[in-house]
Amino acid sequence: MKSNIPTFNLLLLHPRYWLTWFGLFVLFLISKLPISWQDRMAARAGMLLMKHNSKRYQIVEKNMSLSFPGMSTDELNTNIAGYFQLLTISLMHYGLFWWSSDRRIDQMIDTQGFELVKQSRDKGKNVIILLSHCSGLEFAVYAICRDFLSAGTYKSFPNPVIDRLIYRARVRDTGLQAFDRDEGFRPVIKNAKQGRVIIYLADEDLGADNSEFVDFFGIQKATIPVLGRLAKACNADVLPAMACYDRQMNKYTIKLFEADSDFPCGDQLADTQAMNRMIEQTVNYCPLQYFWAMKIFKTRPEGEKGFY
Repeated sequence: MKSNIPTFNLLLLHPRYWLTWFGLFVLFLISKLPISWQDRMAARAGMLLMKHNSKRYQIVEKNMSLSFPGMSTDELNTNIAGYFQLLTISLMHYGLFWWSSDRRIDQMIDTQGFELVKQSRDKGKNVIILLSHCSGLEFAVYAICRDFLSAGTYKSFPNPVIDRLIYRARVRDTGLQAFDRDEGFRPVIKNAKQGRVIIYLADEDLGADNSEFVDFFGIQKATIPVLGRLAKACNADVLPAMACYDRQMNKYTIKLFEADSDFPCGDQLADTQAMNRMIEQTVNYCPLQYFWAMKIFKTRPEGEKGFY
């Protein structure tokens, strides 16, 4: 289990965190409003964020224009605005996720493709869910852990108050086994062989060290080449996954996609490229709800000028 589990201690009441606690109190109050009210408030906040956070706007604009070069200027601007609205809606939904009952959260979730887990198990395979960073990430983790005993790595949040809230919400009543990234993949493989579904996120740019440069939407991206070896070690099918929020229905749809029967092939470069194609598949399913604010193309091949 995660080696440094966030627990409450008096240091969290230090004055440096008072602004965080005040913000959480406001978010708690907002979480008690009807969802439609919350979404309207958040959408307006998203437009303000887009207008006043030029650095983040430029990252999103660059990522989208690189990934969808055929998009017109008007389409790009419309999609950027839609992205920021959905981003702030998902951030406001953290209040719902942290302080609502499981029953209320269940009412906000639909699932598609979850039967694929049973189909893989019926073939004698374990399961790795390749989850993309997206607006509904927390709801996706909850839905997966609600339906299947699960395990995965956990990246600590810099603010320990928020870190504790995120961790507690992810593991509540679900039996999720969460491991610190520094523990490596040994506990993940052990849990997969014990029958737990592994939740794996692989779309961050973690630098050139130990990465392979492979295409992501036609652009070379530094990508950690682990999934092929991990799938082989776990004897697992890899099911790509995405979460999408429907503002009209006030629901998140968590979708699992079919496994690539040829993955892994045993060639590290080819498997890493295949993984990025899986992630592209999830992004294309719900383009505005991928986490475009990440510097996904930050690391460049030697001699190539940076994008950001």
